[in-house]
Amino acid sequence: MALTNKKGWLYFLGEIDFKSGQKFSYVKIGKTDYDRPVSDRSNDHQTGNPRLIIEVADSIRTNFIDTLETYMHHRFATKRVHGEWFLFDEDELNEAVDEANRVNELLDSVLIESQSVKEMNKLLSNGKTIAPIKSVMTDYEQYVLHENSRTLHKLNQDIVTAKLRKMTSSNGRLDGVSVLSLVPQKAKFDEVGFENKHPGILAKYMKTEDKISRSYTIANKPSAAKSHKEINSVLKEIKSTHEEIIAVKEILVPRDSSIESLHYEWLELYEKEAESKIMAEIYSLKLQSACGENEEIEGVCKWKRNLQSKVSLDTGPLIDAESAIYNTFLMAPKYVAKYVVTKFRSY
Repeated sequence: MALTNKKGWLYFLGEIDFKSGQKFSYVKIGKTDYDRPVSDRSNDHQTGNPRLIIEVADSIRTNFIDTLETYMHHRFATKRVHGEWFLFDEDELNEAVDEANRVNELLDSVLIESQSVKEMNKLLSNGKTIAPIKSVMTDYEQYVLHENSRTLHKLNQDIVTAKLRKMTSSNGRLDGVSVLSLVPQKAKFDEVGFENKHPGILAKYMKTEDKISRSYTIANKPSAAKSHKEINSVLKEIKSTHEEIIAVKEILVPRDSSIESLHYEWLELYEKEAESKIMAEIYSLKLQSACGENEEIEGVCKWKRNLQSKVSLDTGPLIDAESAIYNTFLMAPKYVAKYVVTKFRSY
């Protein structure tokens, strides 16, 4: 959830039955560009919908539309039914609107920092290391606090994922909860082998480019391995009991109360992680802005922006000119098991 500075509107849409006038509890939390009225999006959703689309709360003007929408989808995951639709009673809807406004105010408080970082990222750092001032140390402590919390919630969520994965075995799905699949990795080009066989051809398509190499790191960033060793060892132990997936059976595993309970726990942790993550992102941005043109704030963060010459293979022209030869050096893709827990509850 990067803090992306982009203007837009966050909206809350609901439905009313044309005939009975009944108002439904389903609410769509979505976004539209700043220069596009929310009414246009309402009209889009009205097409093909047998119920009347209405705005159930005031739309929120924001400078961070992508960040805010993503946050809301994660923060209210236990109430998310499908896609962008949530099931709210009146109090829950008010809570969601209040939360969106609260977080939007937090994001607006770092708008200047966001714009500054965007511009500074285009420039080279000056190689200097500066000492941290008091306010920077306060922001750093807050970052570590929230990032440590985020890491803990994510680690506990990963443990729940591992438990669900074990219950899935090599079957394709836990009904309404998760999907297991084998996904092919992108075929890799054997550049070393190609060079050995066709050095002259390869040399023709090598290019040298001067590019800015960028890296931003925060000192002593909390991690599962360093900050939560005991809990991390529990995760490793569960993962060690997983069977190797060679093939996926097209079998739907029925959902029972224990599976539903684990899924709900996973969604709750997803909500908690979202809260910690956005705060960590805000303080991370403040530290990056404080670093400015410098390369480092001593003991706090490093933001390197150095010009480097990079020699690489220009694959586009090579494929156009020598596609037959190129294809003979594509290595067969490997398949990796991918396990995805559903980020909402439709049951």
